[in-house]
Amino acid sequence: MTRLATGLTCLALVCPAAAQTVAETLPDAVVTPVIAPVLYSYATLARQESARPICWQVLVPQRDVLIREHNAKPWLLRNLTPIVGAAMGGVVGGLLLRHHASAIAAKRWMLPAVGAGAAGGYLAGPGGVTGFVLGGGIADYALRGALGRKLGKGKVPVTVGVALGGAVAGMKLWEMVFPPDVPPAPAADPEGDVDAEVFVRDEVCGTSTQTAYTQSLYRVGYRFNGEELVAELPYDPGEALLLTSTGNITGPARVRLD
Repeated sequence: MTRLATGLTCLALVCPAAAQTVAETLPDAVVTPVIAPVLYSYATLARQESARPICWQVLVPQRDVLIREHNAKPWLLRNLTPIVGAAMGGVVGGLLLRHHASAIAAKRWMLPAVGAGAAGGYLAGPGGVTGFVLGGGIADYALRGALGRKLGKGKVPVTVGVALGGAVAGMKLWEMVFPPDVPPAPAADPEGDVDAEVFVRDEVCGTSTQTAYTQSLYRVGYRFNGEELVAELPYDPGEALLLTSTGNITGPARVRLD
């Protein structure tokens, strides 16, 4: 290396143009390095967000869980009981009209009677319709004798009352045998008796967003030949950079500048 520098010096004294050409063709490693002080340096961070499902355990009222399970069923299964009650009520309404009205009146009022019976059956359910038929049939059979002759026209209200009582009893019996999927809501009266509410464990799931920061590059400002330059480096430059004579960064200078 000493002989090469001596040769360049001699060549520069004899032929300056030739010395410049030879110096430009030599690699940066043989040229005296330059130490450039770092003006500022800060690390840039890369932000990355990722979403993942997460579940946790909570305590919820049992009635809320039953409502959710009930709503998850198909529409036909959710409304099967009132639909069957509506069909039974429509048939009963039509049969009662034909039994107690003339043929002309029955033909004229058939659709309203069937509609009214279906609406009542939808509300009362199969148990209510069955109780209505049984109560009305029992009352009608009992009033055909001497008691019916004594009541005269009053036996119709009695029959209707007994039929309605049978409908209520049928509804209660149906709810005992086939309890509803969702129990009734607790009483809202603060002064009355409040039923004990049962809580159960339930799993609630959602999405959790996680943010991660990773160090990517160092943005470095330095001075070279009186000019402020900026570079992005994959390492911490320290207090100074080691440059070639052409300004290429070769690494940190590993020196302290006071």
